[in-house]
Amino acid sequence: MKEKLPPIVEVKWKDSWTNNGAKWSREDLRREPDFILTSTGYLMHRDNRGINIAGEYRKEDKMGRQVQHIPAKMILKVRRLK
Repeated sequence: MKEKLPPIVEVKWKDSWTNNGAKWSREDLRREPDFILTSTGYLMHRDNRGINIAGEYRKEDKMGRQVQHIPAKMILKVRRLK
């Protein structure tokens, strides 16, 4: 049987950020919007702790590279692309 690739997913998630040493007032920080990212990759694993997606996948040994873990509490939406 031919080995299938894992599904490809798009994950919309809320990331943390830093101000790189700039001085900000408390009012500035209250107005700063959330930092929303979209990541795509091969779905390696998903459970109540979060999701792991890989930028590259090798079917022969079922291994992913450039694996990213996104904690569940940071995930806004997951959509299957393929």
